[in-house]
Amino acid sequence: MSDCLRAWLRAGMIVIALVSIPTGMARAQGDDRCATLYDAATIAMMTHCFGAPIGTVCAATDSVNIEMQSGQVLAAEGSKALLAEVAVMRALPGDGATWGLAQVLLPDPLDARRAAALILLGPAEVEFQPAPPLSPETIFTLRAAANPFPCEGLPHPGVLVQSPPRTITLLRVNGVGVAVNGLALLQMDGEALLVSALSREAILSESGTVIFAGYAARVGADGVSPVTPYDPGWVAHLPVEVLPTIEVVPLPGNALLTVEATLFARPTLKAYTNTVIRAGLPVNVLGRSLDGEWLAVRSYDGALGWLPVDALDVRVAGDMPILEQTPSLPPRPFGAIYGYVETNAEQNNLRAGPGQQYPVVATVPFRTGLSLYGRSRDDQWLYVEMADGTRAWISVSVISPSTPYPRDELPYVSDEG
Repeated sequence: MSDCLRAWLRAGMIVIALVSIPTGMARAQGDDRCATLYDAATIAMMTHCFGAPIGTVCAATDSVNIEMQSGQVLAAEGSKALLAEVAVMRALPGDGATWGLAQVLLPDPLDARRAAALILLGPAEVEFQPAPPLSPETIFTLRAAANPFPCEGLPHPGVLVQSPPRTITLLRVNGVGVAVNGLALLQMDGEALLVSALSREAILSESGTVIFAGYAARVGADGVSPVTPYDPGWVAHLPVEVLPTIEVVPLPGNALLTVEATLFARPTLKAYTNTVIRAGLPVNVLGRSLDGEWLAVRSYDGALGWLPVDALDVRVAGDMPILEQTPSLPPRPFGAIYGYVETNAEQNNLRAGPGQQYPVVATVPFRTGLSLYGRSRDDQWLYVEMADGTRAWISVSVISPSTPYPRDELPYVSDEG
């Protein structure tokens, strides 16, 4: 358990009892039209908003408007503005031909190099209000319809929040104080604010309610509802690929360790790891093994693996999906391309193979954009494609990422390409 959470609990906060509802995994899916809109928006987010400066708002698509305090409106995809100068961020309903996504990077008040990420899921709008002097909160009003648009394969509108590791992000949303430790989803259910914790926990400041991962609560005129496992439909199809740190969304509910247990890499006693989880800690449930003897879980600290059912007090009702292996993180949204890079030297040689001994295929100037397809066995060369379709190799020493790419997960490419 984090030091941040202990501090909140020592302050006398109330942990609401947990109950269960039917389960389901949250992943993007739907008909072809939904998939096309989803893919286009997430690719636009990675292309335009990756690497945006901390403290800025970025419109991934042209169906997002950024209204400045001066009255100016930025409506082009890739538009960026300083958060301190933004009045309203709107992801518009449009004509159904695009889906609006926007990003806000909130500076960590304790470390200027770190940021919390807010992802606006349209159609919705966020209106920012100035915070009192020295206040660590980011204050805004969220307005969003409860129904997905323009099709069921897109998420319910709202704001997806990811705090930096080991840091709580303090928000005041529609007058409600929310402290996010991990990943949370903020949506509107009529006039009530729906807060769903997707990893670690979210804390409602005024009531002291702690919402652990897999659970949700509504805050309205009548106060705070009981905390219950979230409805899978409300957290479905989230674009987790665009988050700074990709997450796997668990089933509603969770399980508690009844004994200290070792996390296993696979559902077999031969696959033990060095990760030990203490008795009494919660884990998020992702699914079960075919024989029902093991659960795929994520620990409070984010480790993925398997635990035997007899070590757990399972608080997940309904049928769980059967998994043959531990769920893997979804890839960044580039299809066959794993990301984009650009050259960082004045003259950059692309070669026929992964090494200086191979002939030069082309020489390109500073800041030439390249599509990334794979890596060499020694991890020192990347297999890339130029704008004209030519594929070749370039040294990792002369490129900078334009979008995030998982170097350790890139496929190996033979020397011939």
